Amino acid sequence: MRTQSRPMPFTEEQMKQVFDTNIIDFAVQNGFEIEKGDANTVHVKHSGGLYLFKHGRGYKCFSEQASSGQKRNIITFVQEYMGAKDFKSAVEMILGCRAYEQTEHYVPPTEKKPRGDLVLPPKAKNYNRTIAYLAQARGIDKEIVYAMINQGKVYQAVTEKSGYTFQNCAFVGFDENNRPRYCALRAPSDNSSFRQDVENSDKTYGFCMEGRSNRVYEFEAPIDAMSHATLCKLNGIDWQEDHRVAEGCLSDKALYRYLERHPEIDEIVFCYDNDVDGQLPDGTPHNHGQVRAEISAEIFADLGYTTFIQTPNTKDFNKDLTTFLELLATEMNYSQTENEMEEIR
Repeated sequence: MRTQSRPMPFTEEQMKQVFDTNIIDFAVQNGFEIEKGDANTVHVKHSGGLYLFKHGRGYKCFSEQASSGQKRNIITFVQEYMGAKDFKSAVEMILGCRAYEQTEHYVPPTEKKPRGDLVLPPKAKNYNRTIAYLAQARGIDKEIVYAMINQGKVYQAVTEKSGYTFQNCAFVGFDENNRPRYCALRAPSDNSSFRQDVENSDKTYGFCMEGRSNRVYEFEAPIDAMSHATLCKLNGIDWQEDHRVAEGCLSDKALYRYLERHPEIDEIVFCYDNDVDGQLPDGTPHNHGQVRAEISAEIFADLGYTTFIQTPNTKDFNKDLTTFLELLATEMNYSQTENEMEEIR
């Protein structure tokens, strides 16, 4: 039976404001006293084992009331230590406003000029470089690559800059009328760091791989979504069964819109990067992808969805795929060598 989802009572800008709130500043403003902790935290006086991370993004508590060492965010802080009864109440306390109301605490974004129409870059005569890059360098199954090409979601784009002509991989997102609304470009080579969204791209229409089930997987990049599909196929799973959405960044914008178009979905799996070497500007270790996954999972769980986090074993799902293929090739070579040695014997 499908869990009934509820409309979001807060805007995306308000939720960004919540998770950008420094937990130390917020705690001090609400009467908590802090003292020196360790290299990465400050200690809340008279709290037992409550420590706030110096980067301001969360806390951990070693008291009996909380799971030992578990990292949490500002929402759970307000619920556990300030008496908020649920997610909505906690957000209201942080924003200083009531849900569905506009107050002086919330500043709407500066008015932007209307976005123009998206004009896709011209297509190359053939897509050989794009196909070779995705299938060979990135290890994505050719059936999946060609399926995305046939749907117009992947092609080889021709762009010009400063008198030079470049050919890049293009990943396209469409609206409900099958009109292109988003296009991300990246160089078909790991020796180039070129990545760019085409002018007038709307990230709320991300790169999507339509499925048939009630489950959607969310990724940062199209290549990760296609790699995940390939890993499923390699493990005997129908890669076309579930939905996949790629944001092109650390966001849920495309996911929100995709869920509006697919009310049958009630299960979300967040597949953000595993940034084990990530850092905040001050050098504090910070796993950007997994922190975002935890935040998103909480938000959508409160909206009535069943949520999971699937963390890649390496940095991302494409690296998982290429690592798996390398191991597979090594095992096959070893097996072939063993067979040859056996024949010699």
